[in-house]
Amino acid sequence: MGLSVSLSLRGGLRVLVGLLAGAALLAAGCGGDDPQAGAQAIAAPPQAAETERRQDDAEPEPQQEPAAEPQQQDGAAAEDGGETGSDETEQQGAQQQTAEPQAVEQQQGGAEEEERVAEGTRLITLFGDITEIVYALGAEEHLVARDASSIYPAEAETLPNLGFAGTLNVEAVLALEPTLVIGTQLTGPAGVLEQLQDAGVEVLLLDAMREIDAPRRKIQAIGAALGIPRTAAALADDVERRLAEATAGAEAVERPLRVLHVYIRRGGVQLVSGEGNEAQTIIEAAGGIDAAAETGIVGWESLTPEALVAIDPEVYLVMDRGLEAIGGVEGLLAIPGMAETRAGRGQYVVSMPDLELLLGPRLPEAVAELSAALRAIEAEIGSE
Repeated sequence: MGLSVSLSLRGGLRVLVGLLAGAALLAAGCGGDDPQAGAQAIAAPPQAAETERRQDDAEPEPQQEPAAEPQQQDGAAAEDGGETGSDETEQQGAQQQTAEPQAVEQQQGGAEEEERVAEGTRLITLFGDITEIVYALGAEEHLVARDASSIYPAEAETLPNLGFAGTLNVEAVLALEPTLVIGTQLTGPAGVLEQLQDAGVEVLLLDAMREIDAPRRKIQAIGAALGIPRTAAALADDVERRLAEATAGAEAVERPLRVLHVYIRRGGVQLVSGEGNEAQTIIEAAGGIDAAAETGIVGWESLTPEALVAIDPEVYLVMDRGLEAIGGVEGLLAIPGMAETRAGRGQYVVSMPDLELLLGPRLPEAVAELSAALRAIEAEIGSE
């Protein structure tokens, strides 16, 4: 899983620089590069294009927030609070006090060991970032199926594939005897969730989460649903620590590059991503400027030559599967208007794995990769 930066060098040579890391924003799953992940209303592309895009790519979507924040469990032992006032009692209390820290430590350790997903849990995940989080939490043994967008890690693809999360077959889902289904607001069609709940299946839908703290909120919500909140808290803390390291140098960038995220899929689906989408969060965290958001585009907008000329980005951000589907950089620049921008003339194209754009556990790696790519392009522009 890497990131390739296409740079046009003197003499017409193009060099693909592979930068290792990993993370996510919009998703790609089983072919998906859609904006995904969670929650309530985020401006989405026109419904027809959205449906075509999802069915073609089964890409992950924005996730929803749980109704309540997961509660942290405290494994600390209860302290002995009795007071007698007698010398003898005080002496006994002193002895207890000496032993108490060790007892508390043992009890805490026991609680840590005991925190696990309930035996008999049969889990279905319906979006790429959700599935990835379950694996990161070490709860993958409870997975019995996934949706088409859940292609990371590679082991997930060995699970039964229920197809696009928005067109579920209730009978196929119930045949797997799930006890818990975790999805997003894209899960459907209408009525399917009620049928699952009527059959006794617990259903959790995550709201859209597009902010930089989305990984923590998703992880905590899923950890709470699985009954492992402390494990989730530890994972969330680790993601935040790595993210802080990845974004440390972003504020020091003297001249941020203007980046346009372009969603392209076979079948003619071509969209640009603007304000409120995952791409904006990652671009800005990496020290860039979301060119579409800067020009007033909100959500998703159809890709047109006129829009490209008006935005005039310096860098194109695309997803690996989409770029491959249209024949690479050459195919991208053959789209009307793409070659007429600063990004097109310089052939400055950053391609990232689809699921790295989902604001999941690999967000720190995605930010670090994009930041490194932008710095490489900035250096190339400066040398021209």
